[in-house]
Amino acid sequence: MMKIDFHVHTHHSIDSLINPSDLAKKSKALGIIPAITDHNSIRAHKEMRSLGGPFIPGEEIYTDRGDLIGLFIEDEIPKGTAFEEALDRIHQQGGLSYLPHMFDISRKGGGEVPARFIRKIDLVEIFNARCLADSFNEKALDFAKKNLIPGLAGSDSHFLFEFGSTYNTLGDFDLDDPKALIKSIEAKEPVLTARKAPIYVRGTTRFVSLWKRISGKGKV
Repeated sequence: MMKIDFHVHTHHSIDSLINPSDLAKKSKALGIIPAITDHNSIRAHKEMRSLGGPFIPGEEIYTDRGDLIGLFIEDEIPKGTAFEEALDRIHQQGGLSYLPHMFDISRKGGGEVPARFIRKIDLVEIFNARCLADSFNEKALDFAKKNLIPGLAGSDSHFLFEFGSTYNTLGDFDLDDPKALIKSIEAKEPVLTARKAPIYVRGTTRFVSLWKRISGKGKV
């Protein structure tokens, strides 16, 4: 069995302080594989590879409809890319599209997806540890069930202490093969370990973002 957190940030996100080397150490200690999904950046991928631990390369892209995650991608998709174009660019790279915190009105969730896009959605985040209201995750779960799209959990970690609280346990699969993930999910529904993050992390994240912008540390 494999344990995977499908939504993790590093200090390459404007609002995160996680050092990839610290993440790799904690990942090894806990036996949880992170999907690296920095905001509009794939700069952490090279660093994570140099550390040698397993991870899923990804990106959280701010599209014209809100946030969209691409998993198993190697080429950066620019911020502001149209939602449908971003979906297509993810798939052109052989990756999987993953809707994060889609109904969270306090963040950049994409909201209800028009019917014409649904066939291009591979995965839905049915539990995001940082959602303040349970209803945000419940609506995502309902959407996934209604449209027969697999649902997964993500910690959305921006600070190292968050990582390890939320993850998915699923059958072994080849981490280099996105289709193998889908087959693993189809073979046996993942078991979600889902713990909400402390409420204060949201405000602290905003402070980190502001501090990085003011100090010029927005790009690291």
